[in-house]
This record gives sequence, C-alpha cells and structure tokens, in this order.
Amino acid sequence: MKKLLLLGALSLSLVQGAMGAGDRGDLAEYDPGAPKTSKWPDLFAETPNYRAFGQAVIGGQGEKFRWIMGPMWYRGRLTPDSVKVFVVGQEGAQDENVSNRSFTGSTGTRMQKLLNYLGVDRSYLFMNTFVYTITGQYSLFDDDRNDPAKVSELKRLLWLAQDEESIVVKHRHALFDYMLETNGDTLELVIGVGTAGKDSVATWFRAHGSECTSSILNAKYCEGKGDLKGVYAIGVAHPGAASARNGGAGAADKLQADFQNKAATVAGLISKKLINLPTDSGMTRNFSKNFQYGHASIPHRDFAYGTTFRMGEDGTASNRRGQDTVQIYSKNGCYNNTKKEGGRCSDTAVHNIKYDVPKDLLGRAPKEMASGDVPYESPKSKEMRREFDAGPGSFAKILSKFAGLDYTKLGVTSHASFGPNGVYRGRLDEAKVLVIADQVSHTDMFSGRALTGAAGQRLQSFLNAMGATRSYAILRTLPVDTLDLSLNKAKEIALDERVAEARANVVKQILEEGKTKLVVAVGPVAAAVVEQLSLRVPSVQVNIADPALKHVAEYQKALQTVKSMNVSLDGRGSFNYKGDLTIIPRADLPEFTRWWMGTSGDLAVRAYEVINGKRVDNPDYYKVNAPAWASRNVKAGPLSAEERESIEAFKKTGL
Repeated sequence: MKKLLLLGALSLSLVQGAMGAGDRGDLAEYDPGAPKTSKWPDLFAETPNYRAFGQAVIGGQGEKFRWIMGPMWYRGRLTPDSVKVFVVGQEGAQDENVSNRSFTGSTGTRMQKLLNYLGVDRSYLFMNTFVYTITGQYSLFDDDRNDPAKVSELKRLLWLAQDEESIVVKHRHALFDYMLETNGDTLELVIGVGTAGKDSVATWFRAHGSECTSSILNAKYCEGKGDLKGVYAIGVAHPGAASARNGGAGAADKLQADFQNKAATVAGLISKKLINLPTDSGMTRNFSKNFQYGHASIPHRDFAYGTTFRMGEDGTASNRRGQDTVQIYSKNGCYNNTKKEGGRCSDTAVHNIKYDVPKDLLGRAPKEMASGDVPYESPKSKEMRREFDAGPGSFAKILSKFAGLDYTKLGVTSHASFGPNGVYRGRLDEAKVLVIADQVSHTDMFSGRALTGAAGQRLQSFLNAMGATRSYAILRTLPVDTLDLSLNKAKEIALDERVAEARANVVKQILEEGKTKLVVAVGPVAAAVVEQLSLRVPSVQVNIADPALKHVAEYQKALQTVKSMNVSLDGRGSFNYKGDLTIIPRADLPEFTRWWMGTSGDLAVRAYEVINGKRVDNPDYYKVNAPAWASRNVKAGPLSAEERESIEAFKKTGL
C-alpha cells in the first residue's frame, strides 16, 4: 500500500454551495458556548423547574412545555461588548431542539435577513420568553377567543410569562440583565418578535422604569430608562402571522408591511442619532432601498461545532415524529417526509420511509447525574455545569478542510446539505492517545461529536481501562455518513489522495503538540488509514465493538499490549475490559447537550425504504430518539423554595 508522509498539503476542493459556505461565513467558525469564566453557565443551570411550575400555574391535562428534547437558551454572542441588537421572541420548535439554539428555523432565518439589512451579521443575541418550546399558541385566534376555558388558561399563561412575581420572569430578567451588564457600552436596539416577544420586551423595559407596552412597540418604539437609557426597542409581527388563521385575510401583505415599517423606524432612529448602530465588519447597508422580506441563512458561527449544516440554512429543516423523536431532512427532503412532485413538496402525498427503533441499552438515569439534574437538560450541579467541550479551537481550520471536501463526488450517498458530522471528539491538543476510528452510528449526526453511540460508549470503557480518562482525541476516518456503503467503497473514499492528505494534516497538527504516545485504530478502514499514514508512534488495532460482545477478547488482548508499553496516561488503568458501556463524558460534548445524549447506546437512525422488496437507505432523512428512561414516566421533580414562593403569589391573584 502506498505510504503517506505527513508533509505539505494538496489544493483542496471545498464544497461551497452544498456544504453551506458562502454567506454563512467560514466553515471553521462556530459558537463555543458560554465563556466558562462568566456567569452564563450559572444562569443557564439555574433554569426554573418549568414542568412543575407550569403544571401548578396552568393546570389542565398534559403539559404546556415540551420538555423531552430540552430547552434552548439563546443564539448569538455571549461575550462582553459584543451585542448591539438584542432580539426577544418565543421562537422554539424542533429545529431549535436539534441545534440547541433559539431562532434556528424559519422565523430565525427571516429575522436574520432583517439584521443583515441593518448591517449586523454577528453583533446580536437572541433569547426567548420561555426557554422551552410550548404546546399551542401564546395568543388565541378565531373561535378560541370566545372559549371560556381557553381564555382562562391564557390568563394563567400570561401571568406565568409576564408577571414580575413569576419565577420564569425573574429568571428571564436575570438573563436579560446580565446581557445588559456585559454589553452596556454596545447595546443599542431591542426587537420584540411576535406577541410574546413584544410583551417580554415591554415587561423588561418597565422593570427598568420605562413606560413601555406592546401597543407602543406596535405603533412606534420604546425608549429605555435607568440602566436601559439610550437603548430603544421596536416590535415586529411574528412571521407565523402570515397564515390566514393567525393573521386574517391579507395576513402575508400585512406582515411584510410591518417588517418594512419597522426597518424604516430603525433607519429613522439612526439618522436622528438616537441610536448608534455601526455596521459589523464587512457589512454594508442602504436605507434608500426598502427592506425585502424573506430568508437569510444563519452563519455557522452561531452553532456549536459539528451541528448539521441543515440547521439555519434556509428555514425549517426538521419535524417531530411524536414527543420523543425529531426527524431532520435534507435540502432534497420535505417536512413530514411528504413527496416531491414537480420539484415541490406535496401537500398530501407522503414519501413512505421507515426507521429502525433504537434500543435503550441503559434503562435508567446514569450514575453520573447529580441530585437536581434532569435528563432533558445539561448538568445543573456547580461541579458539572462548566464541563463541556467548547470546540476544536486552533484545530478548527484544519478540521474544516478535511470535513469540507466534496464527498458526494467520491461516492457518498447521504445528501451533501447535511454537511459533516462527528468529525472529532476529545482534546486534540492533549492527545496522549489518538484514536482513528470508523463511523459506527448515526448518533454523531445529532451529538456533533465522533463515536457517541453504543460502540463509542464501549470504546470509552476501553479507554478508561487503559487509564486514558481525559488525554485522548478521536478522529473519524471520514467526516460524513458512509454506513450504507460497502467496506471496499468506504475504504476507497478514505484512501483517496485528497481525503488522505487533508486527514493527514489534521493528524500532523495533533502530533506536533508532542504529547501523543499511542495510536489506536478502530475498524478496518481505520487500520488501512493508519498503515497509510506511516506514523512513528506505537499503534494497536481493534475491530469495532459489536453488540454481541465478540470483540471483548480482542480488546482485552490490545489492553495487555498497551500495558506492556508502560505508557503514562491519566492514571492507573484496570486493563480489564468486559464490553460494558460508559456514557460519553460531558467534557467531550458541546455545551447544552442534554443528559440523555451520549448514553443508552445508539439514539439516531437513517431512514430506509423498501424498493422491489429490498431495503434501501434513504439519503434525505435521519431521526433522533430520546431513550425511554429519559422520556417516559419521568417526574417533574419538586419545586424549590423560591418556586413555591412564586406559586403562592400566583394563588393570590385568583386566576
């Protein structure tokens, strides 16, 4: 086999349109999450018990908040002096659950276009009235307005959302106030989106002494007082108001006119020097032209590294399939997998795709969860709330050259619009053990990190057994889905000269850190890759961990080989492997990863269809499933003393 030396770099053919570059910015840009030295991790971890509080206030059957897929706290900048425009709404649905960021779907891309018109493409922050998505609407429409039961429920919801005694409002204002504290010299404009967003902006402005109401935001603008002095607020209609049911006849025209009028309002505030809103670097604006309502793609820098490129690309890219699953679809797919007819998604005809059902291999909450943690949020304990992977750092550019190649031309069938997934996991700059591994699961598509399904959780036990509990890095042989391809085809793509050179440069940068003592090849393609690399580092080879545990003897033998090398890793290993699963450490996963991700085995699957009696993998649909232990018969948990105090305040209202 031809040996590949770690020298030089080929001219890389990066995918631009299909892989989501162009106006989405550099492929290497990403959001690392909250600065770990800031108060943000504390504020996010102190999110109220929405489930129990919502049940106590709103009552009725079912739950108001969709909790299984967790909350989404923000999108944009959390660093000091980086926010010029603050956007508030109630924009959260399945896209936001997949991306762990707010304003990711259709409303998010429409608001992105308005920000672009204002010359702002990075100096913003989006937050919501509620950090959880809600069932139903924040407002009532048509006959619902005359339904006494629904009117009564809405009054209780409005108390929960806007009364200063509500624990939800107190927490939301803590978030907003910290944003203001850290951006007091840069914040100029606040935008309320939809009824909920405008109500929340008005409530916040009033808390700082301003005479602000939703009506004022609808008609003109509010001027901040106190700590908000010099900050102005406007309100825009929710893009969902374009539907006839929500907005009445001519709703779409009214919506576009409202956006144009509010864009003109901001232009007037700037021209009168009431606000100073300089354009972001590289941006221009021209207020002589009216704002044109529509979509604009969300930059990669707003998402955690590894987020599928379908999020924020051109509007909604996912749909729910029950409360505990979300399906994402490619640029060639359709919402609810309706059929493409004449290049358009049908209103009625359905593309008959199927999914395997992943098995929950854990069956209970992991022992690593602290008291007070919940399955559907990231760690809340003070010890764990800052345990997350902020991203690849200085490795981002070299990784993106590897991930950004045109793999479709090489024979990958998964649609290119999904982009790369699960490129790496661990600490690339601290890798005493470098694992080069074949893809094993589709879970990586949703976790954003490599080998996070069942085989990855068994690999974690293997690493722990050799004493590598932290100083490891895992690099996938290929950064795209190839599980439907034959072994020979996957190997052919992995050993392609352009792919091999790009991957070798990643390995070269890891080795230049001077810490790597051992290379582990996991899987047959990885073995061929390591042979091709011709490394000067000791290596061992193992096959992919299998559910039947036939690999255990091989892994145990590899551990004895490592033991004989006498390498110093993170601690003394047991060198004993039985094939058990170990959950993926929170330090390996992006911030806001809910507790159930990286546990319970494989959690995601690719769609398939039956054609002429044969199973054929579909290139356009994938689905993530919450495990049973985290989604069924999970109690809301007790209220805190502060939450109980808030409930008492609610009871006094008589609502």
